[in-house]
Amino acid sequence: MQELKPLVRLEPEPLMEPEPPPVLEPELETEPEITPELEPEPVSVMEPEPVTELVTEPVPEPEPAPAPASELESPPEPVPEPEPAPAPVPELEPEPATGAITVTVAELNSAFNTDKAATNAKLADRVLKVTGIVDKIIVKDYLDIQYILLTGNKAKGTWNVRCTFGKEYGPQLMQLTAGETAAVQGKYGGYERNVILKDCVLVR
Repeated sequence: MQELKPLVRLEPEPLMEPEPPPVLEPELETEPEITPELEPEPVSVMEPEPVTELVTEPVPEPEPAPAPASELESPPEPVPEPEPAPAPVPELEPEPATGAITVTVAELNSAFNTDKAATNAKLADRVLKVTGIVDKIIVKDYLDIQYILLTGNKAKGTWNVRCTFGKEYGPQLMQLTAGETAAVQGKYGGYERNVILKDCVLVR
């Protein structure tokens, strides 16, 4: 008969607690490197010049604004004066009875200013009876110069008429006065600075 071995009671091994998983430490965020800022150089500030106090004069009160032009009565526009009409050009035709051409100094002015050559040709060797205003009276017996100067108006015109008389007419010419109207008849003798009449007589 076999001997029974005593049973050995095996105690259970203590259970091993599982090791906790290793705790990972969070990675530290790397801070960006801070670049040190350069301090600006101090700017030299110029001190302001002392301001001189101005003495302020009192401001005059503004004048009232003028009314608009539309409200004001517009002055009437000046009417230009009509220019004097030029003297008509005479036909310079001789009178049938006397054969003389009756004309005024103003008409001779108009004729000569219009066509000097044609007027000179038409008057050649003609007897003219000219009416005008006495401007000058020249009587010099010792030089045998007797003439009067006729103008078209009180002011001297472009063309005056020089009327030459014989020596015997000196006393009659001395009775004339400057500014009066006279009529003279004589023969056309051409023109220079003035229209010339020769062998003249006073026509009353």
